[in-house]
Amino acid sequence: MQRPGFTAVPTVVGSFPHTDASALTDRILARFAAMPAWPQMPVRDWRESMYVQYSEGLPGAVIDGREQRIYFRGGDALYAELEPFYQALIEEDVERFAITADYARGLGLFLETVPRLNPRPKWVKGQVTGPFSFAMTVTDQNKRSLAYDPDLYEVAVQGMAMKARWLARRLRQVAENALVTLDEPYLCSFGSAFVNVPRDDVIAAIDSAVKAIHKEGALAGLHCCGNTDWSLVLSTGLDVVNFDAYEYFQGLTLYPEELGAFLLRGGTLSWGIVPGSRASADLDPRALLGALDNRIGQLAAKGMDRGTIYRQSLITPSCGLGTESVERADRAVDALLELSNLIREREGLG
Repeated sequence: MQRPGFTAVPTVVGSFPHTDASALTDRILARFAAMPAWPQMPVRDWRESMYVQYSEGLPGAVIDGREQRIYFRGGDALYAELEPFYQALIEEDVERFAITADYARGLGLFLETVPRLNPRPKWVKGQVTGPFSFAMTVTDQNKRSLAYDPDLYEVAVQGMAMKARWLARRLRQVAENALVTLDEPYLCSFGSAFVNVPRDDVIAAIDSAVKAIHKEGALAGLHCCGNTDWSLVLSTGLDVVNFDAYEYFQGLTLYPEELGAFLLRGGTLSWGIVPGSRASADLDPRALLGALDNRIGQLAAKGMDRGTIYRQSLITPSCGLGTESVERADRAVDALLELSNLIREREGLG
């Protein structure tokens, strides 16, 4: 699959604090013409929180809206549901893993609206919770992570892969090209005493989702908003790596060989350089441009080509905006769009 150069195109990570799905979807489509992304709105509905949103229809899943709790049943209660699940995997019944409007109102509106746009965007973006984070964060009825139950771990890994594949298929029905990103915040804890999952298993779980996305002709990305073992991430088949470039850039510089190889094979770095409010940072686009130039300069000093980095880049917020105030989220979007314009004009990346 040929990997394009995105030339510092702006896009968003996923979540927003807004509650009006129609107005927000229209605004995203109007402002992010090159790569719009459908919005998750966990404030609007608890079912849109990242671990609930993709659990719909999975075997063993218990979604308790009253208590706002999600967990999975193991044992005999699970086994009765496993046969049709694995049959769907064997038959590649992608539609069984649909994400409905009850769990993703913004997605439904996005898919309805994009075909009516003139011109229609060449690229669209979506996101799914990554298999490792889903397996480590969601628990069974005994509050034990799914990762430590073999049956439930497979449900998590294969379930997220098929959700990602369904999303890739639907996005490619409304646009020529699509990017589906795996949201993997729990990778920040990989390698700690609290995670007893082998490295090879984590790589295999991520690659399972990557292959599912690729089967639909879409690109596969991964978002992690903190420090992690980036050599693990870069050893997978991912096309795009989205990271918090504002607060956690230095961790990436520890892996120059792996990063250089990723760029040489056409990989895209998605720079989360527009910070959230926790960074107490100014959102002045020119200051953010200086910060980005500094970071790219550090990679160039390690032997990577500066022009290649800019050509093979996306520009995003450092993380999802769902935990920000509406005002801060709107200001972050304004800064993001202006920053992208400054980069593209200066570098001749129109």
